[in-house]
Amino acid sequence: MHPEQILDYLLSQDQEQMQQLIKQAGQVRDAQRGRQIYLRGLIEISNQCSYDCLYCGIRNSHHHLTRYRLDRDTIIQLALFIWQQGYHSICLQSGQIDDPDWLAELVDIVAQIKIQTRQLDPEGRGLGITLSLGELSPAQYQEFFDAGAHRYLLRIESSNPDLFASIHPPHQSYDQRIECLYQLKSIGYQVGTGIMIGLPGQNAHHLLQDLDFFKQLDVDMLGMGPYIPHPDAPLYRSHKPVYLDPYLSTLKMLALCRITMPDINMVASTALQSMHPQGLQRGLEAGANVVMPVLTPDDVREQYNLYTGKKNSSGEKLLAAIRALGYEPGLYTWGDAPHYHKRLQHR
Repeated sequence: MHPEQILDYLLSQDQEQMQQLIKQAGQVRDAQRGRQIYLRGLIEISNQCSYDCLYCGIRNSHHHLTRYRLDRDTIIQLALFIWQQGYHSICLQSGQIDDPDWLAELVDIVAQIKIQTRQLDPEGRGLGITLSLGELSPAQYQEFFDAGAHRYLLRIESSNPDLFASIHPPHQSYDQRIECLYQLKSIGYQVGTGIMIGLPGQNAHHLLQDLDFFKQLDVDMLGMGPYIPHPDAPLYRSHKPVYLDPYLSTLKMLALCRITMPDINMVASTALQSMHPQGLQRGLEAGANVVMPVLTPDDVREQYNLYTGKKNSSGEKLLAAIRALGYEPGLYTWGDAPHYHKRLQHR
Protein backbone atom coordinates (compact mmCIF):
# COMPACT_ATOMS: atom_id res chain seq x y z
CA MET A 1 0.00 0.00 0.00
CA HIS A 2 1.52 3.34 -1.08
CA PRO A 3 1.91 6.21 1.42
CA GLU A 4 -0.53 8.35 -0.56
CA GLN A 5 -3.18 5.63 -0.30
CA ILE A 6 -2.57 5.22 3.44
CA LEU A 7 -2.88 8.97 3.96
CA ASP A 8 -6.10 8.99 1.94
CA TYR A 9 -7.60 6.37 4.26
CA LEU A 10 -6.50 8.29 7.34
CA LEU A 11 -7.99 11.56 6.08
CA SER A 12 -11.18 10.14 4.58
CA GLN A 13 -14.58 10.74 6.17
CA ASP A 14 -16.21 8.18 3.86
CA GLN A 15 -17.85 5.50 6.02
CA GLU A 16 -18.13 3.03 3.16
CA GLN A 17 -14.42 3.35 2.42
CA MET A 18 -13.67 2.75 6.09
CA GLN A 19 -15.86 -0.36 6.16
CA GLN A 20 -14.04 -1.71 3.12
CA LEU A 21 -10.69 -1.06 4.82
CA ILE A 22 -11.76 -2.88 7.98
CA LYS A 23 -13.18 -5.77 5.99
CA GLN A 24 -9.90 -6.14 4.10
CA ALA A 25 -7.93 -6.08 7.35
CA GLY A 26 -10.14 -8.79 8.84
CA GLN A 27 -9.63 -10.95 5.77
CA VAL A 28 -5.86 -10.52 6.01
CA ARG A 29 -5.89 -11.44 9.70
CA ASP A 30 -8.03 -14.51 9.03
CA ALA A 31 -5.71 -15.63 6.21
CA GLN A 32 -2.48 -14.99 8.13
CA ARG A 33 -3.43 -15.67 11.77
CA GLY A 34 -6.78 -17.46 11.63
CA ARG A 35 -9.75 -16.71 13.87
CA GLN A 36 -7.98 -17.34 17.18
CA ILE A 37 -7.81 -14.43 19.61
CA TYR A 38 -4.92 -14.84 22.02
CA LEU A 39 -5.18 -13.88 25.68
CA ARG A 40 -2.56 -12.18 27.84
CA GLY A 41 -3.52 -12.22 31.52
CA LEU A 42 -2.59 -8.69 32.63
CA ILE A 43 -1.21 -8.15 36.14
CA GLU A 44 -0.63 -4.47 36.93
CA ILE A 45 2.02 -5.11 39.55
CA SER A 46 2.48 -1.49 40.66
CA ASN A 47 1.22 2.02 39.94
CA GLN A 48 4.42 3.55 41.32
CA CYS A 49 6.21 5.50 38.60
CA SER A 50 9.33 7.63 38.53
CA TYR A 51 8.38 9.30 35.23
CA ASP A 52 6.11 12.29 34.72
CA CYS A 53 4.46 11.77 31.32
CA LEU A 54 2.07 14.67 30.72
CA TYR A 55 -0.88 12.47 29.70
CA CYS A 56 -0.78 9.81 32.40
CA GLY A 57 -2.92 9.27 35.48
CA ILE A 58 -0.17 7.47 37.42
CA ARG A 59 2.56 10.03 36.69
CA ASN A 60 4.98 10.71 39.53
CA SER A 61 3.52 14.15 40.25
CA HIS A 62 -0.03 12.87 40.75
CA HIS A 63 0.11 13.16 44.54
CA HIS A 64 -3.56 12.35 45.21
CA LEU A 65 -3.19 8.79 43.95
CA THR A 66 -2.84 5.93 46.44
CA ARG A 67 0.26 3.99 45.40
CA TYR A 68 0.63 0.23 45.62
CA ARG A 69 3.12 -2.53 44.85
CA LEU A 70 2.06 -6.17 44.75
CA ASP A 71 4.17 -8.50 46.84
CA ARG A 72 6.08 -11.49 45.56
CA ASP A 73 3.61 -14.18 46.64
CA THR A 74 0.64 -12.31 45.20
CA ILE A 75 2.28 -11.97 41.78
CA ILE A 76 3.33 -15.62 41.65
CA GLN A 77 -0.07 -16.88 42.84
CA LEU A 78 -1.84 -14.73 40.25
CA ALA A 79 0.42 -16.15 37.55
CA LEU A 80 -0.44 -19.69 38.65
CA PHE A 81 -4.14 -18.81 38.66
CA ILE A 82 -3.83 -17.45 35.12
CA TRP A 83 -2.18 -20.70 34.03
CA GLN A 84 -5.02 -22.69 35.53
CA GLN A 85 -7.55 -20.58 33.61
CA GLY A 86 -5.94 -21.64 30.36
CA TYR A 87 -4.32 -18.29 29.59
CA HIS A 88 -0.81 -19.54 28.94
CA SER A 89 0.58 -16.06 28.53
CA ILE A 90 0.79 -13.18 31.01
CA CYS A 91 1.86 -9.56 30.98
CA LEU A 92 3.45 -7.93 34.03
CA GLN A 93 2.98 -4.18 33.79
CA SER A 94 3.92 -1.24 35.98
CA GLY A 95 4.95 2.37 35.92
CA GLN A 96 8.59 3.19 35.24
CA ILE A 97 10.73 1.35 37.80
CA ASP A 98 14.01 2.89 38.95
CA ASP A 99 14.43 0.87 42.17
CA PRO A 100 17.27 -1.60 41.49
CA ASP A 101 16.37 -3.78 44.48
CA TRP A 102 12.81 -4.24 43.33
CA LEU A 103 13.92 -4.88 39.77
CA ALA A 104 16.23 -7.60 41.07
CA GLU A 105 13.32 -9.10 43.03
CA LEU A 106 11.14 -9.00 39.91
CA VAL A 107 13.80 -10.89 37.95
CA ASP A 108 13.59 -13.64 40.56
CA ILE A 109 9.78 -13.54 40.46
CA VAL A 110 9.85 -14.05 36.69
CA ALA A 111 12.24 -16.97 37.15
CA GLN A 112 9.99 -18.54 39.79
CA ILE A 113 6.91 -18.18 37.60
CA LYS A 114 8.76 -20.00 34.81
CA ILE A 115 10.00 -22.76 37.12
CA GLN A 116 6.62 -23.41 38.74
CA THR A 117 4.57 -23.30 35.54
CA ARG A 118 7.07 -25.47 33.67
CA GLN A 119 6.44 -28.13 36.29
CA LEU A 120 2.74 -27.97 35.39
CA ASP A 121 3.29 -28.07 31.64
CA PRO A 122 3.62 -31.44 29.85
CA GLU A 123 5.64 -29.64 27.18
CA GLY A 124 7.88 -28.00 29.79
CA ARG A 125 7.47 -24.44 28.48
CA GLY A 126 5.41 -22.90 31.24
CA LEU A 127 3.84 -19.46 30.95
CA GLY A 128 4.76 -17.08 28.18
CA ILE A 129 5.83 -13.86 29.89
CA THR A 130 5.50 -10.35 28.50
CA LEU A 131 6.94 -7.41 30.44
CA SER A 132 6.03 -3.73 30.28
CA LEU A 133 8.20 -2.06 32.91
CA GLY A 134 9.53 0.95 31.03
CA GLU A 135 13.04 2.02 30.07
CA LEU A 136 15.69 -0.19 31.69
CA SER A 137 19.39 -0.74 31.13
CA PRO A 138 20.62 -3.36 28.63
CA ALA A 139 21.89 -5.47 31.53
CA GLN A 140 18.48 -5.38 33.23
CA TYR A 141 16.67 -6.32 30.02
CA GLN A 142 19.12 -9.22 29.65
CA GLU A 143 18.51 -10.42 33.21
CA PHE A 144 14.76 -10.56 32.64
CA PHE A 145 15.27 -12.37 29.34
CA ASP A 146 17.58 -14.91 30.98
CA ALA A 147 14.98 -15.42 33.74
CA GLY A 148 12.37 -16.43 31.15
CA ALA A 149 10.58 -13.32 29.86
CA HIS A 150 10.43 -13.38 26.08
CA ARG A 151 8.23 -10.44 25.07
CA TYR A 152 8.57 -6.77 25.95
CA LEU A 153 6.14 -3.92 25.28
CA LEU A 154 7.58 -0.41 25.27
CA ARG A 155 5.29 2.11 23.63
CA ILE A 156 6.79 5.03 21.74
CA GLU A 157 3.45 6.96 22.05
CA SER A 158 4.50 9.00 19.00
CA SER A 159 7.39 8.37 16.63
CA ASN A 160 7.53 12.08 15.77
CA PRO A 161 10.22 13.67 18.00
CA ASP A 162 8.39 16.99 18.32
CA LEU A 163 5.07 15.38 19.22
CA PHE A 164 6.87 13.02 21.63
CA ALA A 165 8.47 16.06 23.30
CA SER A 166 5.08 17.79 23.61
CA ILE A 167 3.66 14.96 25.78
CA HIS A 168 6.73 14.26 27.93
CA PRO A 169 8.81 16.43 30.30
CA PRO A 170 12.22 17.54 28.98
CA HIS A 171 14.25 14.92 30.87
CA GLN A 172 12.46 12.06 29.11
CA SER A 173 14.36 11.39 25.93
CA TYR A 174 12.98 10.30 22.57
CA ASP A 175 16.41 8.97 21.63
CA GLN A 176 16.55 6.89 24.83
CA ARG A 177 13.18 5.32 24.03
CA ILE A 178 14.37 4.39 20.54
CA GLU A 179 17.63 3.00 21.91
CA CYS A 180 15.75 0.81 24.38
CA LEU A 181 13.60 -0.66 21.61
CA TYR A 182 16.67 -1.63 19.60
CA GLN A 183 18.37 -3.04 22.70
CA LEU A 184 15.36 -5.29 23.26
CA LYS A 185 15.57 -6.50 19.67
CA SER A 186 19.28 -7.24 19.93
CA ILE A 187 18.76 -9.35 23.07
CA GLY A 188 16.16 -11.48 21.33
CA TYR A 189 12.83 -10.34 22.74
CA GLN A 190 9.64 -10.28 20.77
CA VAL A 191 9.36 -6.51 20.67
CA GLY A 192 6.16 -4.54 20.89
CA THR A 193 5.51 -0.83 20.77
CA GLY A 194 2.58 1.43 20.04
CA ILE A 195 1.08 4.90 20.05
CA MET A 196 -1.79 6.96 21.41
CA ILE A 197 -4.16 8.22 18.76
CA GLY A 198 -6.04 11.49 18.96
CA LEU A 199 -3.43 13.44 20.90
CA PRO A 200 -3.62 17.25 20.86
CA GLY A 201 -1.66 18.46 17.84
CA GLN A 202 -1.46 15.01 16.21
CA ASN A 203 -2.51 14.72 12.57
CA ALA A 204 -2.78 12.09 9.85
CA HIS A 205 0.78 12.73 8.68
CA HIS A 206 2.01 11.81 12.16
CA LEU A 207 0.13 8.50 11.93
CA LEU A 208 1.64 7.81 8.53
CA GLN A 209 5.07 8.43 10.09
CA ASP A 210 4.18 6.06 12.95
CA LEU A 211 3.22 3.28 10.56
CA ASP A 212 6.50 3.71 8.71
CA PHE A 213 8.33 3.63 12.06
CA PHE A 214 6.69 0.32 12.99
CA LYS A 215 7.80 -1.19 9.69
CA GLN A 216 11.36 0.13 9.99
CA LEU A 217 11.66 -1.12 13.57
CA ASP A 218 10.29 -4.43 12.27
CA VAL A 219 8.01 -4.89 15.28
CA ASP A 220 6.51 -8.21 16.35
CA MET A 221 3.63 -6.72 18.38
CA LEU A 222 1.59 -3.52 18.42
CA GLY A 223 -0.46 -2.03 21.24
CA MET A 224 -2.29 1.08 20.00
CA GLY A 225 -5.22 2.84 21.56
CA PRO A 226 -7.16 6.09 21.58
CA TYR A 227 -5.97 8.94 23.75
CA ILE A 228 -8.38 9.30 26.67
CA PRO A 229 -7.63 12.40 28.77
CA HIS A 230 -7.07 12.23 32.51
CA PRO A 231 -8.18 15.39 34.37
CA ASP A 232 -5.22 15.24 36.77
CA ALA A 233 -2.65 15.18 33.96
CA PRO A 234 -1.30 18.39 32.37
CA LEU A 235 -2.17 17.37 28.80
CA TYR A 236 -5.84 17.51 29.79
CA ARG A 237 -5.48 21.32 29.78
CA SER A 238 -3.75 21.49 26.40
CA HIS A 239 -4.92 24.25 24.07
CA LYS A 240 -3.63 22.51 20.96
CA PRO A 241 -6.29 21.49 18.44
CA VAL A 242 -7.43 17.88 18.16
CA TYR A 243 -7.47 16.92 14.48
CA LEU A 244 -8.25 13.19 14.72
CA ASP A 245 -11.20 11.21 15.99
CA PRO A 246 -9.45 8.97 18.55
CA TYR A 247 -11.81 6.00 18.16
CA LEU A 248 -12.23 5.93 14.38
CA SER A 249 -8.57 6.74 13.73
CA THR A 250 -7.51 3.90 16.03
CA LEU A 251 -9.64 1.47 14.02
CA LYS A 252 -8.11 2.78 10.81
CA MET A 253 -4.58 2.39 12.15
CA LEU A 254 -5.29 -1.16 13.32
CA ALA A 255 -6.58 -2.03 9.87
CA LEU A 256 -3.72 -0.37 8.02
CA CYS A 257 -1.11 -2.02 10.24
CA ARG A 258 -2.71 -5.44 9.78
CA ILE A 259 -2.77 -5.06 6.00
CA THR A 260 0.82 -3.83 5.78
CA MET A 261 2.23 -6.08 8.54
CA PRO A 262 0.06 -9.20 8.25
CA ASP A 263 1.93 -11.63 10.53
CA ILE A 264 2.40 -9.54 13.70
CA ASN A 265 0.31 -9.58 16.89
CA MET A 266 -2.00 -6.63 17.56
CA VAL A 267 -3.95 -5.86 20.72
CA ALA A 268 -7.56 -4.72 20.89
CA SER A 269 -6.65 -2.37 23.72
CA THR A 270 -8.49 -1.78 26.96
CA ALA A 271 -8.64 1.92 26.02
CA LEU A 272 -10.45 1.06 22.78
CA GLN A 273 -12.93 -1.09 24.70
CA SER A 274 -13.34 1.64 27.33
CA MET A 275 -14.05 4.37 24.77
CA HIS A 276 -16.86 2.63 22.88
CA PRO A 277 -19.32 -0.20 23.67
CA GLN A 278 -18.33 -1.91 20.41
CA GLY A 279 -14.62 -1.32 20.89
CA LEU A 280 -13.76 -5.01 21.24
CA GLN A 281 -15.86 -6.07 18.26
CA ARG A 282 -14.61 -3.33 15.99
CA GLY A 283 -11.01 -3.81 17.07
CA LEU A 284 -11.13 -7.50 16.22
CA GLU A 285 -12.86 -6.77 12.92
CA ALA A 286 -10.05 -4.32 12.12
CA GLY A 287 -7.44 -7.05 12.51
CA ALA A 288 -6.51 -7.23 16.19
CA ASN A 289 -5.83 -10.75 17.47
CA VAL A 290 -4.85 -10.25 21.14
CA VAL A 291 -6.87 -9.19 24.19
CA MET A 292 -5.64 -8.63 27.72
CA PRO A 293 -8.06 -9.55 30.52
CA VAL A 294 -7.13 -7.64 33.68
CA LEU A 295 -6.25 -9.93 36.60
CA THR A 296 -5.00 -7.20 38.95
CA PRO A 297 -6.47 -7.73 42.46
CA ASP A 298 -9.77 -5.95 43.03
CA ASP A 299 -8.53 -3.98 46.03
CA VAL A 300 -5.94 -2.06 43.97
CA ARG A 301 -7.29 -2.33 40.43
CA GLU A 302 -8.90 1.11 40.44
CA GLN A 303 -5.57 2.69 41.46
CA TYR A 304 -3.97 1.71 38.13
CA ASN A 305 -5.80 4.65 36.64
CA LEU A 306 -3.97 5.63 33.45
CA TYR A 307 -7.02 7.45 32.07
CA THR A 308 -10.61 8.10 33.08
CA GLY A 309 -13.39 5.62 32.45
CA LYS A 310 -11.13 2.58 32.25
CA LYS A 311 -13.17 -0.61 31.93
CA ASN A 312 -11.65 -3.76 33.36
CA SER A 313 -13.38 -6.66 31.63
CA SER A 314 -13.10 -10.00 33.41
CA GLY A 315 -11.63 -12.99 31.65
CA GLU A 316 -15.00 -14.75 31.65
CA LYS A 317 -16.74 -11.82 29.97
CA LEU A 318 -14.00 -11.47 27.38
CA LEU A 319 -14.11 -15.19 26.55
CA ALA A 320 -17.88 -15.05 26.15
CA ALA A 321 -17.67 -11.91 24.00
CA ILE A 322 -14.98 -13.38 21.77
CA ARG A 323 -17.04 -16.50 21.15
CA ALA A 324 -20.23 -14.50 20.60
CA LEU A 325 -18.45 -12.50 17.89
CA GLY A 326 -17.51 -15.68 16.04
CA TYR A 327 -13.88 -15.97 17.09
CA GLU A 328 -12.10 -18.69 19.05
CA PRO A 329 -10.21 -17.86 22.25
CA GLY A 330 -6.57 -18.96 21.91
CA LEU A 331 -6.28 -20.88 25.16
CA TYR A 332 -3.41 -23.17 26.24
CA THR A 333 -0.96 -21.50 23.85
CA TRP A 334 1.56 -18.66 23.88
CA GLY A 335 0.22 -17.26 20.62
CA ASP A 336 3.56 -15.94 19.40
CA ALA A 337 3.69 -13.77 16.30
CA PRO A 338 4.97 -15.68 13.24
CA HIS A 339 6.79 -12.49 12.30
CA TYR A 340 9.17 -12.95 15.22
CA HIS A 341 10.30 -16.40 14.12
CA LYS A 342 10.69 -15.25 10.52
CA ARG A 343 12.75 -12.32 11.73
CA LEU A 344 15.07 -14.58 13.71
CA GLN A 345 15.67 -16.76 10.64
CA HIS A 346 16.97 -13.72 8.77
CA ARG A 347 19.26 -12.35 11.49
